[in-house]
Amino acid sequence: MALLGRRLAVSLPDTVLEEKEAPRDKTAKLGLIARACAIYGVDVIEVFRDPNGRGEEGTIKKILEYLETPQYLRRRLYPLDEALRYAGLLPPLRIPSHRAKVPMEKVPPGEVREGVVNSDGTVDLGLDVPFELRGHAEAGRRVTTRIVSTRPPAAELISRGAVKEYWGYAVEAKSADEVLSDQRFRLKVATSRFGAPIISERDRLESAVRGTDSLKLIFGSPSKGLYDLMGKELDRRADFVVNLFPDQKVETVRTEEAIFVGLGLISVLSAEKA
Repeated sequence: MALLGRRLAVSLPDTVLEEKEAPRDKTAKLGLIARACAIYGVDVIEVFRDPNGRGEEGTIKKILEYLETPQYLRRRLYPLDEALRYAGLLPPLRIPSHRAKVPMEKVPPGEVREGVVNSDGTVDLGLDVPFELRGHAEAGRRVTTRIVSTRPPAAELISRGAVKEYWGYAVEAKSADEVLSDQRFRLKVATSRFGAPIISERDRLESAVRGTDSLKLIFGSPSKGLYDLMGKELDRRADFVVNLFPDQKVETVRTEEAIFVGLGLISVLSAEKA
């Protein structure tokens, strides 16, 4: 769970890649977004549809999910795909769920590892041998497990919510309306160049952050802000609409840059609670 116990989501449109033409550049940009979300412990990345966009939602979702998958499971879960042609450019997330392969004798009972269920009901944990799986899951499914023993090798199914460490993000496809109506995240903070300057909202935002256990940051695309994508009802349906760069010295701020700054701001306000 992210940021001192708060569940955290980032929402962005499927036109976030619109200024990039080459697949290589698209992949690199998504790598930066994934890194920002991993650094600050984002639990959910929502990709919402722009009806006038190029329909890149599927590509964005696949690349972000691929990067969140432990390296030792990627070949099992992702066959050759043109969308992943430049996956080698993606930066490693280095989050706790991406545990390295180690000799069996160095795997402690109780360790949590991601795995893929084999056709015989065992589970591949990226170790030397398959493990007996205590619990039922369909073959080919990615699962979270806790190692019960290494002699004999056995692991039990657990929920991701039972993991105490930050375990990665889920990627969800949404409509703009679903992003705004989502009740899982109590505080919704939209970012826009037409929003209130962050300085003027700082005290009120800090109080709201301190008072919530779940928060969503919503971002626009390179050519369309959130008012273009969501309409004037954004003022009514988001708790805050803020301008993160009221005194910017550049013509445009890239979405990945705004994500880093927005998450950093929330992190600072959260830290002040402690």
